[in-house]
Amino acid sequence: MWQRVYLQRLKRDLELWIERGLITPANAQVILASYGEEAGIRRIPQILALLGAVLIGFAAMSFVAANWSEIPKLVKLLLLFTALWTAWGAAIFLHRRGHPAFAEAAVVAGLALFGGNIMLIAQIYHVDAGAPGWVLLWSLVALAAAWALPSRASLAIGILLAILWSAWSPPALNHAHWAFFLPWLLALVLAIRLSWLPGFHLAMLTAWIWAGLNGEPLTSLIGCGRGDLAVIYVLVALLLWLVGIGISARSLRFGTVLECYGIAVAFALIWILQVMPPDSDANLFSTVLTLIGLLSGGALAYRQVIADRLSMRDLSGLAALAIGAALYPLFASSATSAAWIYAALFTALSVWLVAYGTGRNNRFALNAGFAAFAVEILYLYFQTLGTLLGTAAFFALGGIILIAGSLLMARIRRRVVAVADEGKSS
Repeated sequence: MWQRVYLQRLKRDLELWIERGLITPANAQVILASYGEEAGIRRIPQILALLGAVLIGFAAMSFVAANWSEIPKLVKLLLLFTALWTAWGAAIFLHRRGHPAFAEAAVVAGLALFGGNIMLIAQIYHVDAGAPGWVLLWSLVALAAAWALPSRASLAIGILLAILWSAWSPPALNHAHWAFFLPWLLALVLAIRLSWLPGFHLAMLTAWIWAGLNGEPLTSLIGCGRGDLAVIYVLVALLLWLVGIGISARSLRFGTVLECYGIAVAFALIWILQVMPPDSDANLFSTVLTLIGLLSGGALAYRQVIADRLSMRDLSGLAALAIGAALYPLFASSATSAAWIYAALFTALSVWLVAYGTGRNNRFALNAGFAAFAVEILYLYFQTLGTLLGTAAFFALGGIILIAGSLLMARIRRRVVAVADEGKSS
């Protein structure tokens, strides 16, 4: 997927270079053809090696499991540990011989064998293999392998096992599973150290998955409603957004990722606020957290404006988003007024996000703005016209509106993208 994204960006850059006279159209076609051949040739052995490693791991576990009752206990342990250390020894050997793809495959096989060994050894000694602690151990071993080799596949496995461990662990009364952030921080540092963008994406994604899984314990801990917790999440997303703007100014790829997740989470939660039933129960603690989020966001935004990384137009949109979210407890007592207030706010912010993405040459923000606007229009349509018209008229008018709206939005988007590309080329 990531190579496809890079290829699309390469095509846009080549078109720009052709317009500037830096290369000829024939050279551009040669570059694209050579990249496609090189990427395909390079990726196929890696994919086959990883698939082979997984099959070897399953084959070893299946063989031992099939003959489990006939194998003496000592022989079982020797087989399990021999297979495990053979895989990791092969990974070290292949890495030193300059075969990183095959070393990755050997590490994946070793991690698969490690997980299988946990279950099989637990069966030998009648230990509960379903305890979450074993998953944590598996995750830490994967992260250690990612650090030692280094191995990107091990890093991805470690992150996924960490969120699985967190979801599996029984939550304490009124307490979120904060221990998740111990392996998560290790994974985040590794992703940055390896300069691996997909790993950074996984870290951000699992962090927000954790936030969703621990919503109920956090509301109990803070003593607030789900709406107030959503407000706090919006402010956290805005902080990530602003931090991403600062990092992007230093030409670091991770800043753009932070911006994207900040935009996606903030707009998703603002939309949810208009449809959430009124359950706000703000208290002093949640109010203090909201104020801290507003002050922190204001300080970061002011710093970006002073550094000329943020225009006043962009600042006004971010401020409207933050203040609109913070005022939710005032409107939450009335579901009707909150729905219409946040529908209007979300529509205006969607239009602003299109302008934001155009001005900053941010394709994700641009597309997210159009998508948010379309989602809101569809939601308002089904909420209003659906209750006023008959079934046939509803679907007929709906089809006309959807077709006309899609054509109009596609036309507007093409113009906006063209203007953005012209501004970028100039």
